[in-house]
Amino acid sequence: MGNFRKIGKLINSVPIFFLCLIVICFGCAASNKNNKIRKSVYKGSWYPASAAEISAFLQGYIEKSSSTAVNGTVLGVIVPHAGWVYAAPVGAYITGLIKGMDISEIVLVGPSHKIGFAGVAVGDYDGWETPYGIVPEDKKIASLVCGIESASFNNAPHTEEHSLEVILPYFQAALSGFSIVPVITGQDYESWRPLGEKLASLYREGMLFAASSDMSHYFTYEDANKMDGACLEYIENFNIEGLESALRKNEVQLCGDRAVLAVMKASRLAGADSVKILKYANSGDTSGNKSRVVGYGAVCFYKKEVEVLDDNEKKELLKIARKTIDFYIRQDKVPDFDIQSDRLKEIQGAFVTLNMDERLRGCIGNIVGSKPLWETVRAMAIESSTRDPRFPPVTKDELSKIKIEISVLSPLKKARPEDIVLGRDGVIIKKGFKQGVYLPQVATETGWSKEEFLDSLCMHKAGLPKDAWKDEDTEIYIFQATVFSEKDYRK
Repeated sequence: MGNFRKIGKLINSVPIFFLCLIVICFGCAASNKNNKIRKSVYKGSWYPASAAEISAFLQGYIEKSSSTAVNGTVLGVIVPHAGWVYAAPVGAYITGLIKGMDISEIVLVGPSHKIGFAGVAVGDYDGWETPYGIVPEDKKIASLVCGIESASFNNAPHTEEHSLEVILPYFQAALSGFSIVPVITGQDYESWRPLGEKLASLYREGMLFAASSDMSHYFTYEDANKMDGACLEYIENFNIEGLESALRKNEVQLCGDRAVLAVMKASRLAGADSVKILKYANSGDTSGNKSRVVGYGAVCFYKKEVEVLDDNEKKELLKIARKTIDFYIRQDKVPDFDIQSDRLKEIQGAFVTLNMDERLRGCIGNIVGSKPLWETVRAMAIESSTRDPRFPPVTKDELSKIKIEISVLSPLKKARPEDIVLGRDGVIIKKGFKQGVYLPQVATETGWSKEEFLDSLCMHKAGLPKDAWKDEDTEIYIFQATVFSEKDYRK
């Protein structure tokens, strides 16, 4: 362990110019037909050489990270890749976060420090050698990643690269039995976006996206804290475009900038709606030398677990919908509300349904949700009463006859037809630019079979052939709804 610490101290003194050397791009190699193992290059220098040493080295830091749990499903993380002497006090927070989670696959995305190229290099290995043994590569998912124009199997950037190898033991110290997809990003700013979109389309339960990156390099302690604080603010606000702009202008630094942008994009599209900064420090905190420091951040992107609405919150939403419709129809004004409930301030999708004389009079909603729940309900109350294309606007004479029902929606989840449970799940069918949605109560009200339900959704809501839901390129998403109406709270 002593030699490991001495060698580690040399790493931080290597100029960033040499770590991030950019050379002329060479053609990406075709997929290697021979199975091979990517050998460990940096064990015993950048990180401990044995599983036992790794566990001992991380133990104290993991205990300090016990307060970093999140209420939801973790989809993506950012992990520092500097030598463990400097970065492990931060990287260990990722180990503590995922310990015990049911993760079966990790897509590792990191930068190339030694070879310059444009595009995305996917490792073509049978597995990766680590102090814990061989970690298998998921060649099927790796091949699908290569489906984007800028990506191909290319081992050259992986052979001597540290950005993925150094972070892999953080995951092994917490998990077992997972496979990996190793991805290295090049120096262009065009490839991260399609990479993020592709990864999101491949997301499935048990998958984790991991970006390998350090932060600012070789500023004073005070300047590094200021720059990295600005960078983390972009990340915490899920401001992907703002972060890219700041990176291009060199207002902030991430040596794994394209990797972070791709993982943020993938996590967001796969359903992450929240960000937590688990830990930030720089080498001045971990080594004591504050004259020239490197910044490290541990971050997670997750889909927040939605808390159940209580009766008072449901009643308040119904009152918001009723007052909004009344104000808007009678006075052409949108009322203001003083909302005290933190739960109603959470971003969430919802539908407002209007019935009159036991018949539908209007129904419009926002499925994903981009505003606090109470604002969504207020906006959808106006939409359903005045802008449902199937009906004329509600009149003043109808206001006393209208009955209001609200459906508060859970986050979307990608699914297969066999995953759908009629009466529980709302369903979205999407193919190309066409899509349609049915709320969960549609199946209950019609008594349809699953095939009839999906046929009708395709044909009448999405404008697709009735059996389009069977096509491989048709996307299916499910969600659940908490449904309540004014009649539930009659005195």
